[in-house]
Amino acid sequence: MLKPSMNELMKRVGNRYLLVNLAAQRARDIAQEAEETGEPLPDKAVKLALDEIAAGTIVHKPGPKIEEPKVMIPRELSGTLDLDLDFDEDGLLDDEEEHDAEDHEDIGE
Repeated sequence: MLKPSMNELMKRVGNRYLLVNLAAQRARDIAQEAEETGEPLPDKAVKLALDEIAAGTIVHKPGPKIEEPKVMIPRELSGTLDLDLDFDEDGLLDDEEEHDAEDHEDIGE
């Protein structure tokens, strides 16, 4: 791979080890997004990640990756909060159904 060059990448990220970690994490994110949407990637995920780093669209910020917390609201409170949410038969939000089903099996044992 000739482009982006190492010199271009090192201008954006001053440490080779940090560059590898940043590119690897972004490549994983790109691959996961493509898998979830079902869209084929125009190039390999690592190449796309390195292109984004060279372009300056991906910038390293020190500290852990911050993810949005998942909020579980009991069905009893949903009426008082004036929210438009879909609950399953267990009183949980539908998008958390698979993950929480595994948790419920472990509780009974």
